[in-house]
Amino acid sequence: MAQPLVLESLEIRRFRAFHNLRVERLGRVNLVVGKNNVGKTCLLEALSLYASRGSLITMRGLLESRDETGRFPLRSDRETKGQLVKYLFHGRRDLGEQVKPIQIGPCDSKDRVLFIDVIWFREQLDRQGRRQLLALSPDERDEVEILFPGLCIRLGSQQLLNYPLEIDISEITRLGLPKKFKEMEIQQVFIPANGLDKEQVTLLWDQIALTDLEQDVLASLHIIALQRVERVNLIGSRESDRERIPIVKLTGMTAPLPLRSLGEGMNRLFQIALALVNARGGILLIDEIDSGLHYSVQPDLWRLVFQVAHRLNVQVFATTHSWDCVAAFQQAAQEDGQGEGLLISLRSKRDEPDHVVAILFDERELATVTRENIEVR
Repeated sequence: MAQPLVLESLEIRRFRAFHNLRVERLGRVNLVVGKNNVGKTCLLEALSLYASRGSLITMRGLLESRDETGRFPLRSDRETKGQLVKYLFHGRRDLGEQVKPIQIGPCDSKDRVLFIDVIWFREQLDRQGRRQLLALSPDERDEVEILFPGLCIRLGSQQLLNYPLEIDISEITRLGLPKKFKEMEIQQVFIPANGLDKEQVTLLWDQIALTDLEQDVLASLHIIALQRVERVNLIGSRESDRERIPIVKLTGMTAPLPLRSLGEGMNRLFQIALALVNARGGILLIDEIDSGLHYSVQPDLWRLVFQVAHRLNVQVFATTHSWDCVAAFQQAAQEDGQGEGLLISLRSKRDEPDHVVAILFDERELATVTRENIEVR
C-alpha cells in the first residue's frame, strides 16, 4: 500500500519569483525543469520554508545563500534590518507598502497552508522602564507615529510566532521557540547546487552511523566504483571535530582514501544518498541533482532514489537543466513501475512574463517526451 505524501499538490503565492504558482498534483519523486531565472530553486526554497514552518533560521539561510544580506541577523540599524526580508516577497517591495502575505502549502487546503505576513509593532516601556515591542492590529497602525516591522507566521489559522525584525534571530532562538513550532516541523534535507558543507555532512552521517541505512549510502558509491568500495566512514580533521571528512576503503588497498580523491561525482553521490536516508518520512530537496555526474551513471542514481524514497517514505524534489538527466529520470521511473515519478516544467507566460505556470508530465507522458525528443526544459 502506497504511503501518504507530505504534499499531494502545491500552491505558492507571493514568494520570490512566484506571484501565484499552482502545481495541481505531485509525485513521490519530482523533477523540476525550466529556463534560467524561472524559479526552480525558488520552488525548493518555498518547500524548505514550508517544511520548517517558517523557521527564522531557515529564513536567514535562504537570504544568506543569495547574498541578500551580509549582516542578517547581526544587529544593525532598524530601517535596514526591517527591510531585509523583502527579498522573500514577490516583487521585493519595501515593507512600508501594502504587502500581502506569502502563502505556501497544498492547493485548496487552507488549514495546512503556511502564511508569512508583515505586521507592525509599537514601542512601549514597562513598569521597570524596559523597552517592549507590542504587535498592532491593522486598525491601530494609523494611530502610531513610529512603527517597527515584523513578521507573523501561522499555519492555517494557528499563529506560530510574532517576530519583530529588529530582534536578532539568534536571540529569539536562545530564548526558545514555542514547543508546538518544533513539533509541527517536517523532516527535510536541502542539498544546494554546490553541495553540503563538511559540518552538514558530519551531522547527517552521525544520524545513520552503524545502522542499516549505511548500506544505502554504500550502494550509491557502487554506482561509479562498482564493488570496489568496501566501507565508508568519516574522520575528524585538525581544525574541527564538527567537520569530519568521508573516507573509503577500496578492495585491494590497505589504507583508506579520502572520498574526494576518487572524483567529485563520488562525493555528489555520497551526499545525495546520505541526505536521502536522513529525510526519512519527510522531504529531500536537491538543486541541480546531476551536478558533477556523468550521464552514464544518472539512470542508476535515479533507480536508487526511487527505491529508497519509496521504502523510507521520502518525497523528493530535484532540479536540472540537463536533457540526459530528464531521460535518465524517465527510464528509472518507467522501470520502477509504481507511477510515482512526475516532471514539473516551469514556464513564464508569454503575455505575462512575471507569471510562472507549471506544466506536468506523468510517467506515460514523459515516455512520449523522451521518445519524440520534445523539449520540456
